[in-house]
Amino acid sequence: MKIKNYIKSFLLFFLFINIGLQYSCQEKYNNNIMLFAAGGSILPTNEVCDSFTSIYKIKAEKNFAASGALARQIKAGAEADIYISANKQWIDFLCDNQLLIKNSVSELAKNKLVVICLKNKHINLYFTKEFDIQSAITDKISIGDPKYVPVGKYAKQALDSLNWYNQIRTNIILAKDVTSVLHYVVLGECDWGIVYYSEAIKSDKVKIVCEVPQELYDPIIFYIALLKKNYNAQKLYHYFKSETAKEVLNKYGFITDNL
Repeated sequence: MKIKNYIKSFLLFFLFINIGLQYSCQEKYNNNIMLFAAGGSILPTNEVCDSFTSIYKIKAEKNFAASGALARQIKAGAEADIYISANKQWIDFLCDNQLLIKNSVSELAKNKLVVICLKNKHINLYFTKEFDIQSAITDKISIGDPKYVPVGKYAKQALDSLNWYNQIRTNIILAKDVTSVLHYVVLGECDWGIVYYSEAIKSDKVKIVCEVPQELYDPIIFYIALLKKNYNAQKLYHYFKSETAKEVLNKYGFITDNL
């Protein structure tokens, strides 16, 4: 009788352990992924994540903001598995603070700067040293805040290269992210703004005045990196570098050639 009870207890113990292990594995593969992504990548990031979820049944929670704001959130202790940045500066910031996996840093896509205004407006603007920049501004213009917003950093580089920034700094509305620049233009709160090409084509209320000559600013490259070595995050990380993801990025105005 004692032997039977012992065997029964052993079998129950084994059963509980087995169930616990299965539950643990299930939890591992069902855990959501926390993705921190630059505000300029909202549309393609959402579509890539939706495609990934439909295939793998793994959900990605997303936090969109300026690259610098996200990097500072991560440094302050925010939980993130994957980080997409609009420039290398904030990737390096996290590397220096040992907050991401260095060998996971990879170029995701490229972009370019354009000037936008409302469709019913007409702006004469030429990016040459001879051009009088003040003649192209009746009230305000908008760029991202260069301290934290990569599109603003690139825009300031272009303006500085022609000695324009200091001339018009009192006319500049500094935005918290690239989407806010677009909104300022759409709402008529500024004459024009400088945004990524991918941002400009999001709205049918604005038109592209001109491209900003690319020799006036550093190459615009979006990066992706892992912050944690977990199974689900690695799957999504690799999916972002797939041909499917590249097609999505291209659709939204990003450039993935030779990446």
